[in-house]
Amino acid sequence: IPEGSSTPGCEADNACYIESEVTVSVGATVTWTNDDTAAHTVTSGTPTDGPDGMFDSSIIMSGATFEHTFEEAGDYDYFCIVHPWMTGKVTVE
Repeated sequence: IPEGSSTPGCEADNACYIESEVTVSVGATVTWTNDDTAAHTVTSGTPTDGPDGMFDSSIIMSGATFEHTFEEAGDYDYFCIVHPWMTGKVTVE
């Protein structure tokens, strides 16, 4: 989660999460690090439909990390509940 993600505009070039889309193998663990000064979340689902209950970091303070291990193949959309313009996707193959 790069510095400045808490300000709208990063969605214009998919830079709210870096990488905003990633492909991993089944069983892989993805780690998000909050390099911004604001608190964020990594919450599965979409801003339109809301959380889907697959994973949720809760609040990640500046400098903290969140990890999730993906045990099943599929596409996993996620977003920040605090800053809903922040979106990303993990594809598990």
